[in-house]
Amino acid sequence: MLCMRKVKGSFLTLVIIILCSVQSVHCKEVIRITSGEWPPFMSQQYKHYGAGSHIVTEAFAQEDITVHYGFYPWKRSMKEAKEGNWDATLLWGKNEEREAFFYYSSSVITLRTVFFHRKDMPFDWQDWSDLKGYKLGVTRGYYYGEGLKKAIEQKIMQVDIANSDVINLHKLLAGRIQLFVVEPEVGYELLAENFPDSSRDLLTNHSRPLREASWYLLISKKSPKASYWLEKFNKGLKKIIANGAHDQIMEDVLLGKYRP
Repeated sequence: MLCMRKVKGSFLTLVIIILCSVQSVHCKEVIRITSGEWPPFMSQQYKHYGAGSHIVTEAFAQEDITVHYGFYPWKRSMKEAKEGNWDATLLWGKNEEREAFFYYSSSVITLRTVFFHRKDMPFDWQDWSDLKGYKLGVTRGYYYGEGLKKAIEQKIMQVDIANSDVINLHKLLAGRIQLFVVEPEVGYELLAENFPDSSRDLLTNHSRPLREASWYLLISKKSPKASYWLEKFNKGLKKIIANGAHDQIMEDVLLGKYRP
């Protein structure tokens, strides 16, 4: 009888080990995603790799999927996913060229783009013609929407191109440009991380947005599990929106909780 109990006990232990192993393997399913530096939403140095990455991580976690991030310059980040070397890339806007190579997820975040300016320069605008005579700073390679693109093509304002948002903020503080286009969350984060308080206090932003745009996880059509990843992510994202986790992450951005 004692022997039988030992056999039963050993068998039960074996079953538990097997079940746990199966569950462990399932939980370790991994998607590989490229990213770049765009604090506070994506950064290798930030907590959870930034708020945008955190949303993606939490959405996949709802479906027992782990995310491995690879950080590259933006051009390479897109290329690696486009060629199928990585499963996906984040965060990107929509355009026809990308749609040929990627599946778009549901919207991960939606952000407003605004004009930053010095507090000592009165500024108001209602339409593009109000920008006549201003010198505007933009960042190389960024897309700010069709409205601003057309205004620039029509030469309504002067345009000064810089290689980074931080450089544009330096120019704005120095008076070398009068306006700078950026999302409030990004602009104030860069000010907090790269400038003294005395400099940050000199700038503000106009409340009227140039545009409101959604940003997406792009899943490579060359990934063998592309449709699967898309379905799982959208399902998980819906869950964290419903349970309030998504809103909490966006609130934490404004409180600076993702800074290193």
